[in-house]
Amino acid sequence: MTAAAGRGSIVEGEFVFTAEDFRHIAQMLHAHAGIALNEGKAALVYSRLAKRLRTLGLTSFRDYCALVEGVDGVDERQKMTAALTTNVTRFYREPHHFDDLRDRVMPELAARARAGGRVRLWSAACSNGQEPYSMALTVLQALPEAAELDVRILATDIDPNMVAQGHDGVYSEEALEPAPVTLWRKYFDRADRGQWVAGPQLKRLVSFKELNLIGDWPMKGKFDVIFCRNVVIYFDDATQERVWKRFTPLMNPGATLYIGHSERVSGPATSQLQTAGLTTYRLGGA
Repeated sequence: MTAAAGRGSIVEGEFVFTAEDFRHIAQMLHAHAGIALNEGKAALVYSRLAKRLRTLGLTSFRDYCALVEGVDGVDERQKMTAALTTNVTRFYREPHHFDDLRDRVMPELAARARAGGRVRLWSAACSNGQEPYSMALTVLQALPEAAELDVRILATDIDPNMVAQGHDGVYSEEALEPAPVTLWRKYFDRADRGQWVAGPQLKRLVSFKELNLIGDWPMKGKFDVIFCRNVVIYFDDATQERVWKRFTPLMNPGATLYIGHSERVSGPATSQLQTAGLTTYRLGGA
């Protein structure tokens, strides 16, 4: 038995990590980001946050909780959330959504844009940018002049590190492989050491911003397409229903919502969002 375990630690290791510490961290994460942690995640929480304790020179999770909860803990709360957030992403993940965007949605949006109309898309949990750039490539495939028209993609994430990576737009060739090769080679520029960087048309189309899905949403205009995929699975049922409900007032009539493969729209939003395909929903009223 380790010394930490002997002092009531629920995970063996160099730091004391009690059940109360876990509950405290889970409560703070839920309040800040809407993410629900069950007790089976204790080892994961320990492994990811132990690095923060070492960096900060702390000796216990009790001290870490006190720091995060304190008046000076805003920055560390953000770092804690980033450490505990799963950022699994890839270009053209769940490709049927991009096929639907290209074939069903974009013809009408392209016609509107060419007639001088406004078109807006939102990647609501963009991670390091691979989803919104996949959206942009799909838009450009249907509307090559999109960057010169009133077409824009908002990309948001709670993690400022992911937002910064997306803004930089630098990816390995291996990361880009799931995207259609003729598209990404057209719109990405070769960089150093086998890296590729998003070209000017992509950069003009996509804007990256930090945003917490359970916090304030400053956007005023409405969207024609929203991708919110593989993020609400980390929320409890009540938070999921609240997020779905918040999307609908920001969607134009007939707008499309794409969600993750293991997610389903629930709560009051089900009366407005109609199934339009596999994990694809359309707002009624068009």
